[in-house]
Amino acid sequence: MSQWNPDDDDLIDELPAPPRKSIPEADRELLHLAARAIGAVRVDDVEGEQWLSLHFGDGTVAHGWNALLFYSDTFELAVQLRIKPSWPFTEEAHADDSYGTVHIEQSDDVGDVKAATARAIVRAAAEIAKQRA
Repeated sequence: MSQWNPDDDDLIDELPAPPRKSIPEADRELLHLAARAIGAVRVDDVEGEQWLSLHFGDGTVAHGWNALLFYSDTFELAVQLRIKPSWPFTEEAHADDSYGTVHIEQSDDVGDVKAATARAIVRAAAEIAKQRA
């Protein structure tokens, strides 16, 4: 009976890693604007990952941020900017200087209401950032 040797490559089978994905360019622009709306002074893209690192003026850094993918980030974004989703669904995401209601797009081709809500909140945050600039 042979003993297992960790240096013997023939005995170690590794599964291939899943392909790495970066954030699509259109989503990246939305996320950068949304990050600016909550006070990020610098936003770093992490190549091959689907998240960003946010740097704030007080020196803190938020790693692994993507409000389109991670709903806890979406919730924090909505709370910090006082954006509230509104139902029934309409066709656009709106935000104004007083903050307020975001009307969430819903159509027959949108299968995931949570994802549609997150996208509407991020779009509204991006609009807030544009208005502040």
